Amino acid sequence: MTRDMQTRDMQTRGIQSDGGGSAAALAAGLAPPGTPGGEDITARRYGHPYLGARPVVRLTARPFAPVEDRLLADLGYAAPDAGDPVAAGHLPELRYPAWALVHDPAHAEAALTAGVEMARAGRLVGPRPGPALDDFQRIAATLPLDHLPLYWEEVGRMFLAAGRDKQGALMFGRARAADRHTTAGADPARRRAVFLEFALAGALSAKDIKAYVAELAQGPDPLAAYRELRDLAVRRTTGGLPPWPEMLKQLGRLAKSAGLDVTTEHRLVLEDLVDTPALWRAADTFWTAQRKLLVPAVTASAVLRQLLLWRLVDVPPSDLDAWWCGLLVETGALDGLGGGAGAGAAGEWLSALLCRYGDVSAPAVPGELLCLPGLLADRIPDDGAPVRFGSGAPGDYCGIDAVALVRCLEAGVPVADPGPGAVLRNWEGFDDAGLRALLADERFGPVLARSVPQGAYDHEEFRGLWGRQALRPVLREIVDGNVLRARSGGLTAAGHALRWLEDNLRSDMLTDRPDLAARLTGLDLVTPLARTLRAGILDELGWAALDEAAAEMKGGRFWCRASWPVLTVHDRGKAVAIDPGGRIAEHRMRVPAEASRFDHTPHAYFSDGQFLVLHYVNGRQSHYWSDAPDELFDVRPGLWESLHHEPARPGYTFMAPSGRRFMGHRVLDPREERVGPNGHMFHDGGDFWWLTEDAGEPRVRRIDLTTGDLAAPGAALPDFFDPSHLGEHERWHFTSSSLAPLPYGVKESPLGSDGRRVGLRVAQDEVTGQVRYHRVDGVHGVLDGSGSTAVWGLLDIPGADRRLVLSGGVGRYDPVVARDAGTGEPYWHAELKNDGWTSTEPDAMAAGTRLIPPPAFWHFLAPRDPAGSAALRRLTEDAVRDLLAAAATSEEALRTAVGKLLPDVGHPLLARGIAGCVRAAADLAARGERLLTRLTRAT
Repeated sequence: MTRDMQTRDMQTRGIQSDGGGSAAALAAGLAPPGTPGGEDITARRYGHPYLGARPVVRLTARPFAPVEDRLLADLGYAAPDAGDPVAAGHLPELRYPAWALVHDPAHAEAALTAGVEMARAGRLVGPRPGPALDDFQRIAATLPLDHLPLYWEEVGRMFLAAGRDKQGALMFGRARAADRHTTAGADPARRRAVFLEFALAGALSAKDIKAYVAELAQGPDPLAAYRELRDLAVRRTTGGLPPWPEMLKQLGRLAKSAGLDVTTEHRLVLEDLVDTPALWRAADTFWTAQRKLLVPAVTASAVLRQLLLWRLVDVPPSDLDAWWCGLLVETGALDGLGGGAGAGAAGEWLSALLCRYGDVSAPAVPGELLCLPGLLADRIPDDGAPVRFGSGAPGDYCGIDAVALVRCLEAGVPVADPGPGAVLRNWEGFDDAGLRALLADERFGPVLARSVPQGAYDHEEFRGLWGRQALRPVLREIVDGNVLRARSGGLTAAGHALRWLEDNLRSDMLTDRPDLAARLTGLDLVTPLARTLRAGILDELGWAALDEAAAEMKGGRFWCRASWPVLTVHDRGKAVAIDPGGRIAEHRMRVPAEASRFDHTPHAYFSDGQFLVLHYVNGRQSHYWSDAPDELFDVRPGLWESLHHEPARPGYTFMAPSGRRFMGHRVLDPREERVGPNGHMFHDGGDFWWLTEDAGEPRVRRIDLTTGDLAAPGAALPDFFDPSHLGEHERWHFTSSSLAPLPYGVKESPLGSDGRRVGLRVAQDEVTGQVRYHRVDGVHGVLDGSGSTAVWGLLDIPGADRRLVLSGGVGRYDPVVARDAGTGEPYWHAELKNDGWTSTEPDAMAAGTRLIPPPAFWHFLAPRDPAGSAALRRLTEDAVRDLLAAAATSEEALRTAVGKLLPDVGHPLLARGIAGCVRAAADLAARGERLLTRLTRAT
């Protein structure tokens, strides 16, 4: 294209050679060549031996061309072929070494040589900053003194680009030191630009700023100097960097020299910056050391007072809160709260301030802030919004500062009712009168009672509180509650209570409670054991195929892997796949030779009739398919993405209708070399859904079986989870919920079925904490929000009128807990023993079940012995007492007693499970006797 053609082309696109468009075109580098005020730009074509006939084309302004040519020549490029100018543009600020070509042609060659060496040294800045700095120092020694300020600035930019801000700031300091030795002196405009550039990059030290301010103060125009520093301060802070400690003082000096009102200027600067996050990251000394400057500025500005009030409650609590409170009071900022258009603002602001102290790690409310309820009481109407110490949501921990609460109540400030997650903090300094007054409060007395340390973790703390007379009623209730649970709770509840009594009771407590020894004497565990056996135990249910597979596992460690409805059970050498109909496949695994040297973890997943086997040995994963065991392949997951590091899942990872297992949200192809992740899925018999997280929020997304892609968030959920089933403040708890079609030939499930599907939907009320669960067969229930609410099943027990709520049992060392559906009281618990890293000895309360399946596979459990279950439902306490007596004699005597007292129990695994529960109760009773002996002996 000729120059005339190019000019016409630019004009047809609206880029004129004169008029209003000229400036914009020059700024963009798109003006026609020869445009006044512009620098011509040429297209320079560079060839390289490795690129063949393909050139590299660079659009370069004339002053920069020699620099480009020299730098590219150093990289092996040939001399360029430069044509006529193709455009014109403003010449950008010259940087080194291009600056020397324009301003010091006599030393242009030295600058060009330095530019090449700078580029080489620049490649070391990131990986080897020390050697790079040595090279830069050597290059500097070859340059004239007038070049050094721009040279060191350019070196500083290289360090900043590599993320090495500290070294960048040091280079800027060298540039300013070099300024003092130049013959021409510093250009004020360029100095202003470079200071701002490095300031916005966070590469100005306090020393550099101080020197800059001193230099400005010596200038001929005080007003221009002030405006320059103010511009730097404002743009630096709005750019994200906190103000330096003496910023206001330095601005004040220059403003005074310029004849400006210092208070007014401080006010205007603060109004510009008060909403910038960086201001609130300033060092404490920025505020405290400049208080004398802040007070008049804040006092003079109603806008600033209002902004400071509300900005303060948006930042976390700190040691500076007391200082801020004094400043707000002194400047009259609190006068802007309450009355007129601000009615209700005082209560809202006080709530926001106190809520900052509600986190578990927050400090106590400083004493200086405790005057605020009294100062604001008249501005908070009785019928207005009450002061809140937290959101009141059940899942949110809310620590109410007891001292601040009392100050609010004493001042007559209306306070909102505490939420279910509220506890009182900072009450330990109260005297007995103060504690009694709090305990007598009908709203906050119960909160204090549940805030008293229960002794679950810090036993010495609970014992130490026994000397506080005002707390004795609360402490007695805690002791009495544990004694009651040990005597008459479920077996698990009794065990927890007895452990608490062992850890926390002291002999001097018997003096205060003379009846305590007598109540501990009768701690024979008869009632807890009888209630548990009558409620139903796990060993009444079983899966014959699972029992058989578990019996074949060797080596002491074994695992369960889900391909629902198929479960793979394996140890380190053998994998067995079972479904509700029985065994369907097995495989003798190939084990890597080096595995014997390490404690390795295998995985085996069933898909399309084959096993995908994974061995994780010494941090390395190797894989193969069982129909091609010699064809090993590696998959290198990202950090922490290995299946070895995956969280435990409940087992709802499905096989597609083709019989191929899902890996992630895509179906495995035959012999496909892909693994993970295993996820939580939902299946209504037609479509599949995948549970994901979006910014911490659970999302259920439908899977396109053809592509494996996920539907957009917000697409339709399974009908079972239609939002119309939710209450006003409820949301689905998807990690506890499930949905799956019954496999062919399976008609029912102990977790409930409508004949076609199994599943449970769980919803939690975000206001009350209440948890509502609903099975597909319509059976439903409610938990009050206290204790564990991660319910995943409602278990039918053969012959029982009441069902058991199941929770836990998903992660390693996380036992499944069976609780009363009405009261939430735990009856029994047992570890699943299916994750390889736990003891393979069955838990005492599930002694007849060596391997408990993941929660998803409890659907395939069936009654082992209906007659034996019926016998347990009518078990008497006398029979239980005889069983415990036999357990105290020997194992053989216990087995004989089970057969004699429960003759209808015919299944050996159920008999073993009953004996295990009796043995667990007998052990607890023996611990109770030892506890009583210890206490009475000391007395």
